[in-house]
Amino acid sequence: MRSRLPLRFFPLVPFLLLGLMATAPCQEIRFVPDFNTPLASRLQLNGPTLAEWNSHTVLRVIDGKTGSENRTAYFTLAQRVAQGFTTYFAFQMHTPINCCIPGDGFAFIIQNSTATDSTQGASGSGIYSIGSEDGGLGYSGINNSLAIEFDIFEDPWDPTSNHIAIQTCGGNLSLFNSPVHLPGMYTIGNNHDVTSCLLSEGAITNNISRLGPVCTSNSCNDGAVHQVVIEYDPSANLMQPGTLLIYLDPTFIPGSFVPVPGSQPTISVPYNLIYTPANPLGLDLSATGQLLVGFGASQPAACGSMCPPEGPTGGTAIDVLAWEFTPHGPIQIQHVIPPGGDEDDFVFGGHVFAVTYPKDFENTDGLSMTVLASPVNQQLFDTQRLQGTNFANESCIVYGQTGGNCVDYSVTCQDQNGTNVTCPPEPADDIAICSEFYTTRQAANLRTDFLKADPIGSNDWCSIWTGFNNGLMDPIVSGKGPGMSDFVATLSPTGPGMPTCGGTLKELTDNLTQVVQKISATPAAQTQPQGSGSGICPAISPTPRKK
Repeated sequence: MRSRLPLRFFPLVPFLLLGLMATAPCQEIRFVPDFNTPLASRLQLNGPTLAEWNSHTVLRVIDGKTGSENRTAYFTLAQRVAQGFTTYFAFQMHTPINCCIPGDGFAFIIQNSTATDSTQGASGSGIYSIGSEDGGLGYSGINNSLAIEFDIFEDPWDPTSNHIAIQTCGGNLSLFNSPVHLPGMYTIGNNHDVTSCLLSEGAITNNISRLGPVCTSNSCNDGAVHQVVIEYDPSANLMQPGTLLIYLDPTFIPGSFVPVPGSQPTISVPYNLIYTPANPLGLDLSATGQLLVGFGASQPAACGSMCPPEGPTGGTAIDVLAWEFTPHGPIQIQHVIPPGGDEDDFVFGGHVFAVTYPKDFENTDGLSMTVLASPVNQQLFDTQRLQGTNFANESCIVYGQTGGNCVDYSVTCQDQNGTNVTCPPEPADDIAICSEFYTTRQAANLRTDFLKADPIGSNDWCSIWTGFNNGLMDPIVSGKGPGMSDFVATLSPTGPGMPTCGGTLKELTDNLTQVVQKISATPAAQTQPQGSGSGICPAISPTPRKK
């Protein structure tokens, strides 16, 4: 049943592309409010470091010290990208160690590299790929890659010293990416025949605020903190061009990293991420439709005629302050079930599903829990899953950063051999469950619900709602129940439904009394942790602090 869920909501996908729909275990990317998180162990640092800046832990992609450098950092688990994704990150560029020419800039990189161009000065492959220095922004010379560059140094192939551009030479493994935007041949390293890999005419702009430090002949000031959202929305059948959008410093929905509806992207171009002979600028995906994502940067060797007496300079320290990556397709994450009282967070980038067993629970059998998060079209879900049920007047909540979809969480458990088993039940109806998310929809305290369907994929829904928190951060819908199954957060014009997920008549009556009490309680009371010994989903911090 579970393996068929993704296909139900993508009926137009051609048979040959069904392999891209298969779920793959992974851990999603969320470094918010900074990089001080256990997930930092999942970063492959090819030169970058984790550093302290303004009392926060940041990813220092490049350190700005004297001398030519090129570096990359990737999340070690490849991400599902073919069905779309949204990524958010914030960055700041610092003054050079010496004045006075900042450079080069950095890039967000998506790749499935098998080789690099050593003549350019690039090296490695896959997770160890490092592009060239001296204008290469850490990605030039990497094959099968796409880079979105934030360039602050005017090389001979650049139209200006302050621009954003999308660069790829596609999935032909014999071709290597480059930062060249203009016609002609240019020299990078020992390669004198480097040509343009600009995606398209509309894939570059200098109509932006200043990205890097502001320098005079004697001093420099740190660059501003900038926030970026990159979104890829594929076509319905994944074969025609979709849209690749870049937002620089948009206005966000308060408490989220979602641009307000109607925001104008800085760059918006047609693009199909999947390589075929008819689409040479797409990327050659892995067997599971996944690609590595991360950052690259470089700095120049010297500052030319403006070098100060103390020696050559030109480098700029570049920090990524925060980073999220949210796929638009189905994703599953597996954890060993922790002891009772410990909240287990399944992080899917911009949204989280969390489970907390009661304090007296012990996982003596070493069972694992797998959560499959399936983004689903709201209208299709409401029609196919809610219509004709006691919850037909409700509608699943559209989550931000999911490509305009709701999210259906399907929860299963496995023994140590990987065999599916029944998740540990709690007859006292005391497993705390919650979902944390961004949304563009108005989700009021008394107009939400949290539904469970058992078995998975069925329309046998009941309400497990116990509370809603729409404080200064992202919304959290909470519930509690006796076991695991299919879960979805909904908007309800009449408030939460009757809690009918099993139990005796007295237990159901008691639960209904609790719901009535919750509805009449103050908003402050509704933000308290739910269940026995449970926590509450961690709040996603808003805008990173500026210096």
